Amino acid sequence: SNASRPSGGAALPELREATAADIPAMLEVFFAAIEDLDARRGRTAQARNAAPLETHFGHLLQTDPRSSYVADDHGHIVAFGIVMRRGDVAFLSFLFVLPAWQARRVGRAVLAACLEGAAGLDAVATCAEADQPVSTGLYATAGLAPRLPIYLLRGALATGALPDLRSGVERRLITPDAVAGLDRELVGYERPQDHAFWARERTGALFTDAGARVLGYGYAHPSGRVGPVAAADPGDLPSFIGSLVALTPVLEGRQLVVPGTAISALQPLLHSGMRIDGTPAIYCSVHQPPLFDRYVPMSYALL
Repeated sequence: SNASRPSGGAALPELREATAADIPAMLEVFFAAIEDLDARRGRTAQARNAAPLETHFGHLLQTDPRSSYVADDHGHIVAFGIVMRRGDVAFLSFLFVLPAWQARRVGRAVLAACLEGAAGLDAVATCAEADQPVSTGLYATAGLAPRLPIYLLRGALATGALPDLRSGVERRLITPDAVAGLDRELVGYERPQDHAFWARERTGALFTDAGARVLGYGYAHPSGRVGPVAAADPGDLPSFIGSLVALTPVLEGRQLVVPGTAISALQPLLHSGMRIDGTPAIYCSVHQPPLFDRYVPMSYALL
């Protein structure tokens, strides 16, 4: 179709702000790019699970509409980018280009438009797949230095496989106001809009001591996805994850995105039967990364 064939000449397609109406076409670009990469890497094609991505795209477009752009070739979306701005940090959540349009500077143009929409913030970060060294190198030349690996873990995680909450820790209902200070400390910004998003579709928990001092928080989804999970003390991460697992029974396995520096969680999860799935993502940034030794993100695209 015309959606996958460049127009004649060297002109770039039109760049414009993305809207909710563009989401179906953005999903097509995403899956086409992922399937092309899987084929070139000799990997089995992944199932197209569009519903969670559609919800995710919608959340990002709604909460930060000025930093999401599409490349529109005469009515056909051939690339898109989403830069999420939270506080003074810009995070490149998605940047995908149809295979036939790759290596034509379309991705660079989309990224530049997204960053301009995010007010050209100096604190910029992204997650790049480790098996895409060209992308990682491109980000590095733009100042986004590769900092650390983040692993995708999948597998069965039985209730009781992780330690119980230590004595004196209480589990309460989570509220965005209660965790604002911890978010500033661990990830560098407040994000009530993301907590509202997680609360709509996930089970959340606030962990405090007997005096209501916040020790951490976390969320778990009925699909088996766990995250984000935050802890003021990295030693509490395993028990917080275990508590969330106990709150959300699932039919199949669990899935977590665990930074390599979160050793307190990574080791017990692997000992409990979970396995690293595929190559890691590399967190790249122009600034120091979040305190990942005590923080497990939701995903590579929404920390």
